[in-house]
Amino acid sequence: MSADKSNQLLIREAIRKIALGRSMERIDLAPGGMSGIGTARMVHGYVVKIHDDPSDSEYSEYAGTIDVGEYPDETASSEPVIHKGVLLSAATSDKGGFLIVPTLFSDVTIFMDAATRYAYVVNFSHVNILRLNARQETIIGVTELEELDPSSDSSPDYDELEATGNEAITKYTPTSAVTTVKNDQDKEASVFIDAETITHTVDKSEVKQTADKVVQKVNSTTISVADNKVALGDENATEPLVLGNELAQLMLDFMTECSKVMTPTLMGTMSPINFPNFISLTSRIQKFLSKTSYTK
Repeated sequence: MSADKSNQLLIREAIRKIALGRSMERIDLAPGGMSGIGTARMVHGYVVKIHDDPSDSEYSEYAGTIDVGEYPDETASSEPVIHKGVLLSAATSDKGGFLIVPTLFSDVTIFMDAATRYAYVVNFSHVNILRLNARQETIIGVTELEELDPSSDSSPDYDELEATGNEAITKYTPTSAVTTVKNDQDKEASVFIDAETITHTVDKSEVKQTADKVVQKVNSTTISVADNKVALGDENATEPLVLGNELAQLMLDFMTECSKVMTPTLMGTMSPINFPNFISLTSRIQKFLSKTSYTK
């Protein structure tokens, strides 16, 4: 090999080390000949900019992406290395689908492929937006399993562990959302939501809300609230409630008039013998008025 050729190789290798820094070791160890996978890099950095402002001059080119700066220990460059237009979760925009938007200046790990020149965020330390928008159905839940016994050779594997009965699951469809929570005592509570109804159910208790009515039911006892009507005991109740103050005043007036009744006797006109009882009853009228419940 000529001296000039050798010098060129040394210069090229020196430039390569400066450009790639510590990541060069990972590139050297990676397998080649797989559509550029051998030139892939994993970069640890931080979010420099989030391209979510339509008024920004770079928005038209980088909308829905972020800029990531490499940490100093990832590169030997004296200037900060900024990767522009890093894609979020392998998405090509921020509209629809699965999206995670990290917090500004938070830590991220990005995957870069020199063959496609694309960079994707694969890990986040802090997140501003987490969105999962499916076309047909999304299920999010937690199911508790029995603990694995690593000290026992006969212990079931993770995929064979029995469920404890404690679980919480939410199922979303384009028309409804259903959240169900169960425990190991066979108790269950659920919430059903669609565009016209919200129903809360706990055992034999239920609250159902529609646009024109709210109905709360425990076994066969019902309270319903509709426009200009509140029904107690049964949704179809027809007996009206009384107005407490009006009834109290009516009773006061009635007993006052009764106390004025005069009875003719041989000794002349006299008040009823039980006149003192009317006074006692009058003082008790206010006691049957509730101090916590009111009607109109």
